[in-house]
Amino acid sequence: MNMGKDLANLHVIKTLWGIDDPISPELFQSLQKEGYHGVEVIRLAWLNDADRAKLIQSLNESKLAVVCQVHTCGGYLTEKYEYIYCEAYDVAKHKEDFKKQMRECYDLINEVTAGGFINVHAGVDAWSNEEAITFLEFCLTEIQNKFPNIPVTFETHRQRLFGNPFQTRELLSLLPAIESRLGSTLKLNADLSHWYCACERVFNSKEERDHWWPNLLTSISERCHYIHARFGWAQGPQMADPSAAECESDVELQKSVWMTLMKAQQKNRSGFEVFVCPEYGPAPYMTVHPHTQEPIASLSNAVSYTKGVIEDLYETDVMTERG
Repeated sequence: MNMGKDLANLHVIKTLWGIDDPISPELFQSLQKEGYHGVEVIRLAWLNDADRAKLIQSLNESKLAVVCQVHTCGGYLTEKYEYIYCEAYDVAKHKEDFKKQMRECYDLINEVTAGGFINVHAGVDAWSNEEAITFLEFCLTEIQNKFPNIPVTFETHRQRLFGNPFQTRELLSLLPAIESRLGSTLKLNADLSHWYCACERVFNSKEERDHWWPNLLTSISERCHYIHARFGWAQGPQMADPSAAECESDVELQKSVWMTLMKAQQKNRSGFEVFVCPEYGPAPYMTVHPHTQEPIASLSNAVSYTKGVIEDLYETDVMTERG
């Protein structure tokens, strides 16, 4: 069945990471005209009352949704204006910070007309399984008891609990008993570019050493409610220019994964909705020339190219299968 150009249920999110322009209604209206459904922002975007008010005004005037990103035990600047991403190991500190930041995000989203959800960089990669499960049980309980109406996703990100596929596979195997008891399921944001550089390869199920990958991809897909779609490679989480011919084989492998995740997300979310963010960042994610520190490729071109890939995959594969 020919579905035509139907992207109504594909919600492409624009990260403000790498955008130098200050938040304003004009900036957000321009993003809405580019075809974005919402913006993803970190805590720095609403640390004081004035910035919070400007963010809410800009979202509501542009009719954009918001994805609030939480970095447990991080998300603020030092006195030297250095960004703190994750400063603590202690599980109790991460619990308290999760609770605090979740409340901030929840209150913000409730003032946004188009709504939104929360994405979490959770915990510490060095935690034991016992520490990790204790923390995740706390998070699921908090979400269920205090924030039941807003989706919360946990990102597969280096330095964090789901920083590599094997750590993730182990934790996912331990969660069902807790989820059954709580009546709550952990949702994932699949940012698999981190795994490719952590393991020094883009996984290929046709190769014997990656025979485990289809089963883990299925486990991730069943929990996927959001995708950070960035083309990664063996030596880094971000290709400088994914349109380059030398990237083709790795790009095709990742497109296949995104298609699987988008199809699964249609089933996981109500209303056949799919949320994807073509997330690329400036230096050090974007490679720069030595000495001059000039980027070797265009950040906006990488985002635009990947946005087009996502839309094409959705239209030709995801929607066609559904139709």
